[in-house]
This record gives sequence, structure tokens and C-alpha cells, in this order.
Amino acid sequence: MILGNGNLVFVQVRKARRIRGTREEIEREFRDPIKGLRSFPSSDLILKELWTYSRYGIWRFFRIEDAGIVEICQDGTPLKNSFIEVARTVRAVYPRKMGSALVKVK
Repeated sequence: MILGNGNLVFVQVRKARRIRGTREEIEREFRDPIKGLRSFPSSDLILKELWTYSRYGIWRFFRIEDAGIVEICQDGTPLKNSFIEVARTVRAVYPRKMGSALVKVK
């Protein structure tokens, strides 16, 4: 539970098996924690969030709403591009080094 800026935020932190999954896959994998968060009352001052992380230290954040989940940034604002689109862009801009040659990931 986090209290700040006039909001009360209920947070569940979970390790994800597939951090790059779609929102639907995340919602399916974490159905029980999401169900638990949805059991708290809803209001403009009460927020419910799911924070997921991978074994490599990659984090994703989701706001839990009655109708579904919304991916958010670390500061709580809605993410403009999905994580998957951002990850593809980063891999294209910063190609991985494999052996002695750079390989551009598509």
C-alpha cells in the first residue's frame, strides 16, 4: 500500500515468466492477483496497480481497472506505446553485438 499525493495505491508485485507478453497474456497469467486488487473499492483517490518484473530486472506496470488493465509508466501516467513496440524500437536502434559482428534485429 502506498499513500501519497492524496491517493491510496494498492500494489501487487509479481515475477513474470514472460515479461514481453501482451496485456491479455499478462491479465491471464496474473488473474488471481488482479482479481484480488479488483476486490478493493474503486474511486478517483484509490488506485490499484500490478507491477511485474523479469529475472533480468525488466519492469512493467499496469493500472487495474474494472473493465481491464492499462499499461502505465513508472510515474503512473498511461504508456503511449505498448511495451512490445518500445522493445522492438530499442532493439532496432541498438543492435546486439553477436560475436565480432553487429547484427540488426528485426
